[in-house]
Amino acid sequence: MGTVCFSWHLCLFFALLFTGRFAGGNGVPDADECTEGTDDCHIDAICQNTPKSYKCICKPGYKGEGKQCEDIDECENDFYNGGCVHECINIPGNYRCTCYDGFMLAHDGHNCLDVDECLDNNGGCQQICVNTMGSYECQCKEGFFLSDNQHTCIHRSNEGMNCMNKDHGCAHICRETPKGGVACECRPGFELAKNQKDCKLTCNYGNGGCQHTCDDTDTGPVCGCHQKYALHSDGRTCIEKDEAAIESSEYNATSVADVDKRVKRRLLMETCAVNNGGCDRTCKDTATGVRCSCPVGFTLQPDGKTCKGQLLFALQCIICFQRYQHWM
Repeated sequence: MGTVCFSWHLCLFFALLFTGRFAGGNGVPDADECTEGTDDCHIDAICQNTPKSYKCICKPGYKGEGKQCEDIDECENDFYNGGCVHECINIPGNYRCTCYDGFMLAHDGHNCLDVDECLDNNGGCQQICVNTMGSYECQCKEGFFLSDNQHTCIHRSNEGMNCMNKDHGCAHICRETPKGGVACECRPGFELAKNQKDCKLTCNYGNGGCQHTCDDTDTGPVCGCHQKYALHSDGRTCIEKDEAAIESSEYNATSVADVDKRVKRRLLMETCAVNNGGCDRTCKDTATGVRCSCPVGFTLQPDGKTCKGQLLFALQCIICFQRYQHWM
């Protein structure tokens, strides 16, 4: 019987297409209006030649019937926001996502990840740098307190009630008053608490410590996530919903601290930023490490990293086309 053709009708379609049998009827060559430039497609449309005619199709990112096309505003839906977790900016035929200060755009172009400012010159802190979600803060060693610039440290004094005294009690900034004594202030993005000493975090500083959305309440910032994500057990981080289901099942058998340690350990071990996460093709960062995927025509192998091409169909089509030419 020889080689059996896979999807014979599809192969025959390509064979006829290649030999020009789909030209205009009665042996008259079909005029290609698209090539000749005689079409009336919109500038943001694609002209597609058809037997005896042509059709206009709006480009991706545009809508219309082809002869009239207008830009689709992917950012218009406030709930979905173009899939962006922070800010969505519409551009002609497309859109792009941006992140708040203290965050960087993830490899998927939509999610926003925390930037660890302490990795760069210790965040500019003289002594101790502590990274937080969306920001960082400087701290001082025992016997020192943070100066007004919030980066350098000053040695404490035991004499008098002034800002040099270790017991002035201000959480952030200490100011000496004209009448003697001290007055406390807070860094930008914080509010002075009712006791006039402590400082309360708001969404205006480091997005309130939230990875995605932040809402100010009487008790402080409350974090939320984009609709494709679920809130992590830490109340700040957002993870993909399928990963959240895994974490929920693990939570039943493990403490929250153990889950956090495991997730952090996996994140440290694998990231798309290093050697593409070991993936052959597409790499995506998730809450539990990296996830590899393959383009159309390839399948992901059991190792979860390697992509293997599916060449059988293409070879069969070539054989069928050769047989068709022989018959003709």
